[in-house]
Parts: sequence; C-alpha cells; structure tokens
Amino acid sequence: MRIMIDMDDVLTDFNKAFLEVAHEMYGTPVEIEVKEWDFWKNIPELTLEKEEKVWERITNTENFYETLPLYASKADLERLSTILKEGKHDIYFITSRFPIKGRSVQAQSQRWLEEHLGVSGSVIVSSNKGELCRVLGVEVAVDDAPHHITNLIEHGINTYILDWPYNRDIKHRLRVKNLGEFFNNIFV
Repeated sequence: MRIMIDMDDVLTDFNKAFLEVAHEMYGTPVEIEVKEWDFWKNIPELTLEKEEKVWERITNTENFYETLPLYASKADLERLSTILKEGKHDIYFITSRFPIKGRSVQAQSQRWLEEHLGVSGSVIVSSNKGELCRVLGVEVAVDDAPHHITNLIEHGINTYILDWPYNRDIKHRLRVKNLGEFFNNIFV
C-alpha cells in the first residue's frame, strides 16, 4: 500500500510550538484550543501583525523543524517505525513546510523522523499534495489542514482527517483522533 502522512499536527505538535513562541514574544496563553486555521483568530491579544512577527521568528530560528515536540504518541510512533522498517508499504511524508534558516526543510524533517522513529523516511515538500499523491499512486492519506484535505479529496485520494477543531466543518466520513486510529482503519 502507498500511504501519505502529513507531519505537522499529525506527527509533530506544530501548533504547540507556535503557541510557545507567541507566548515567549508576547505573553499570550499557551494552553489554548486552536479552533480556526489562523492563529491570531484564536489567541487573545495576538493581532495579525503580531502573528506575522511570530512567523518571522520561526523563519529565523535555525533548524526549528527538528525541535518540534511530539503530537503522535510514542506508541504510535513506535508502530510507524516498525511499519517503515518492515518495508511492506511505501510511506511518503509530504509536508508543505516553508523554508527556514538552517538545513533544508527536507533535511530537518528527515532528522526529526530519524530522532523519533530511529529510521528516516521519504520526505517530500509540496503544497499540492493531492496532485503529488495521485502521481505517486498514493492509496490513502492522513492530514489535518483544511486546504490540503480538500485538495487530496478533489484528486481522488482516500483521505483521513486527523481531527482538529479547525477542520471540523469539513463533512467527511473518514475522521480519526490520532495516528494509531488511522493505522487501525487502514490495516484491517
């Protein structure tokens, strides 16, 4: 089987990392539910201009992606590691991360996978995940970002939505709470 797994807010907790940078810069709350895609719409006292400054700080933080905390549980990451090591399935980690200071997005993403899975993976950086998955012959995908979910579905990719408040307006039958639940659904 060919599988696409998004990285941010599926494997890594980018939302938490962003909230921590915003807190460090502006004293905004860290423990907050991200209900809308734009951070400034969720965080009290964070304006669009302040959000842009947070993005600027992230862009200038060397190898920021390598330091992201876990979102997936350690057990789910161990399961993913085992699946990768068995080599029975082609797994693509497709991310739309933007370039930042330090190593390339692909290199930082692969280093994160190596550190947390004990094995590297096939990382591809693309903002058009649906078309790329179609070309690669991906049969099933998991993502959290509303625009990527829509793009994947429009390209005929069997897509699971990793549930976050900001994607709940998408009416789609394939919704999971975590990576383990995704695996339980596709490896029946």
